[in-house]
Order: sequence, then C-alpha cells, then structure tokens
Amino acid sequence: MTSMERRRLWLALYGVAMVLLSGWILSRLFAPGELVRIYDREEVMRLRSPAILTEVTVEDDCWRNISITDPDLLFQLNQWLGAIPLVRGEFPGEAPGKISGTFYFADGSQASYEVGKVLTMDGAVYYSKRTEDELEELHECLSNRLYTLENLATFFEADHQVYLTDGVEGRNLSPEEMGLLELTIRQGELVDDLEEVEQAVSDRTPRYTIYVRDLKGTEQVGLWVYANEATQVYDAYGNGQRRLLCFSSQLVPLCQNLLEIGS
Repeated sequence: MTSMERRRLWLALYGVAMVLLSGWILSRLFAPGELVRIYDREEVMRLRSPAILTEVTVEDDCWRNISITDPDLLFQLNQWLGAIPLVRGEFPGEAPGKISGTFYFADGSQASYEVGKVLTMDGAVYYSKRTEDELEELHECLSNRLYTLENLATFFEADHQVYLTDGVEGRNLSPEEMGLLELTIRQGELVDDLEEVEQAVSDRTPRYTIYVRDLKGTEQVGLWVYANEATQVYDAYGNGQRRLLCFSSQLVPLCQNLLEIGS
C-alpha cells in the first residue's frame, strides 16, 4: 500500500469516527425524557419572552387588591422585569412603601413579589445600580394602580368607620354621610405634582382631618383636608405617616356641613 493510499485510508477512518462521535454526542444531548435544568435565576428571567406576564396583582392589607391584565401594560412591566438582574453584591436595605403581590406567567407558573428599593421574587433579590430607574418606574406604575380615587372611595362603605374632626370638634359619621364623602372623592381630581402640593400646604394646618378605621377600630388611612381644597392621603397603619396620594375636590364645604349637622 502506497503512502498516498494509507493517507486516504486514515482520513476515511477519521471521518467515520467523527461522524460516529457526533451522533453519540447528539443522542446524549437529546435523549428522550431527559430534563436539562438551568440554575441561574437571572438567566431564567432573561429567557422569558416579552409579554410572558398574563396577570399582575397588587395586594395590600387595607386597600382593595387590584388586578392588571392590560396587554400593553403587562408588556411594559415585563420589559422592566427583564432589565433588572439578580443581585451580585450589596443592595439597599428595606424602606417603607413597598408594593407587593403576585406575578402570573403564561406557562402557568407564578411568583410572589415585593418592589421598593429592590425587587424580590420568591425570595430572590434583583437589583443593580444601573437599573434603579427601572425599579422606580416599576414601583410607581404599580403604586399608581393601587392608590387611586376609585380605590380610596371604597373605604367609605359600610365595612368601615369614619371620624371627622376640625381639631376642636369631631364626630363619627353615619353610613349615609360616609356615602356623601365617597361620592365627593370619586368626583375629585388626582394631583400629579406632589412637590407643588407640598409647597402649597407645608406651612399650613389641615382644616379638617378624616380618619378611616375598620370595624375593629384599627386606623387604615387618614385624609388631611386643606382650605385650598387640596387633600393628602396618608397611610395611617404604617410607620412614618407615608403619603399615598393627593387630590383636589369639594371636601371642605362638605366637611363643614357634616360638622355643623352634628353640633
């Protein structure tokens, strides 16, 4: 056998061996019933396709829970989620004002979440300095769906107690009077520029204060009604009297009439 023939034979054997080896590797990779696990949670989140969210709930101990199913909004929420990586180092500590609820995905899975300075999903923390804007937008978007005038108005229904005071006199309101407050709040208008409102009322005392309690007497929200018709709503059951929203309405004359009726 000449050297040329030996060289051709060697190349042929090498080619057959490579084909057999490749076939064996492929058979191992795609064996029927074999499950490949990915343990990197950040990679799992990044592999989720856009619009994979099918529903997002926002849940609160006192405020009525809400559900988000609008496809465009879910797509935007999923974009923010995909941008926030699994934490790799230090991250900010806890802060008041966290929003929590549940994410529901198209594959049937779900994850409980909390979002504030960081995003927590099923116990895993997601955060990076470069995605603080996305975290803020995610928190603001969910907050704006929970803290609405429509949702605030539900506090003035039969399963609550309402106490109205001007700082000197005060009284508990009847269900009918609570209904008047509910109607007036629903007709109000949200104020987006909270800093402008803060400057307008920072050196003033509320003309009226409205406290909402559950039937056990636990305070839930407080409304500070100012003479200029601005009303600020505070979290009365948490720490620090956190402001939740501001709105303008005709609450001043209504509160005045309600106190006069009770005097």
